[in-house]
Amino acid sequence: MTPQLTAGQYSYRIHWSADNGGYVASVAEFPSMQSPAAPTPHAAAEALLTAVVAKLQELDADGQPRPHALALS
Repeated sequence: MTPQLTAGQYSYRIHWSADNGGYVASVAEFPSMQSPAAPTPHAAAEALLTAVVAKLQELDADGQPRPHALALS
């Protein structure tokens, strides 16, 4: 499955961060990843989705397993 399709199956959370002055997205399957602060929830989600796709491509290139999507458990 392509990284773009797999990335969409992960569990995302978007919240307002007063400390960062914008919306921040996180993904449960990659706890250390989060988006930069963004002016809209959509922009935060898009930024993180792009980063997750890049991470999946990196894992594939290194022959490492991808995290299992929690939503599919």
